[in-house]
Amino acid sequence: MHSGFGSGFGYNGNWICGPGAFFPGPIGWVVTLLFWALLIYLAVKLFKAIFSGSSKEPASRLDSLKERYARGEIGEDEYNRMKTELR
Repeated sequence: MHSGFGSGFGYNGNWICGPGAFFPGPIGWVVTLLFWALLIYLAVKLFKAIFSGSSKEPASRLDSLKERYARGEIGEDEYNRMKTELR
């Protein structure tokens, strides 16, 4: 009868990787650590995306039009035409 960690799961007493590692072999612990680091990173990003409140409101369409005119992207005639269309 087998005893100890990993009996019947291919564990051969190699403690370089250790029991519970996903990838066996001498660099298995590195791959396992990278896997968990990636998983934690993605969980934090997801948490921030879900629960972060937007501190400033998105600019209105008229504000964006004013910014485009101020930067010189559109001329005065186009600005006035678009401004009347937005109202």
